[in-house]
Amino acid sequence: MTVRHVRMDNRLIHGQILVLWNAALNINHIIVCNDQVANDPLQVAVLKAVAPADAKVSVMTVQETVDYCLDPKSEKENIFILAKYPEDGWGLVEKGLKLPVLNLGNQAYVRNSKKISNTVFLTEAGVKALKAIHDAGIKITCRMLPDSSDAEYWPTIEKTLPEWAK
Repeated sequence: MTVRHVRMDNRLIHGQILVLWNAALNINHIIVCNDQVANDPLQVAVLKAVAPADAKVSVMTVQETVDYCLDPKSEKENIFILAKYPEDGWGLVEKGLKLPVLNLGNQAYVRNSKKISNTVFLTEAGVKALKAIHDAGIKITCRMLPDSSDAEYWPTIEKTLPEWAK
């Protein structure tokens, strides 16, 4: 398995991924990981249409992503997983993908989410997923760009948690 990076970013494939992350990590396979997106033919078509011509793009459920990444056939790939939400990131771990780090990218405001930073708004389910990730001993970073700090981000999340999440 050569998973180069796992990013939880509800924007999925966008300019930062296509240009900066791709160049920094020499990605040749982008996997968008979210059960709902994987089961929506329109979203799948759009995501594949915006991908770089030289990169393979797959849109998979959480279980399909784990199965694919654990298959020896994927060993020669440089895989970048884009999980839509923290819950998807936790699902990858829960279903058996061994990851030392998960990167919390942009999480735009959605109904009932609370602001953690200018680019991160978390729902109660997202906070619970990140706590499970942290409690599993996996480092959580919040890197918008490849050259951003890779410092542990859980203390920031914990410090700014709304009362309902404590």
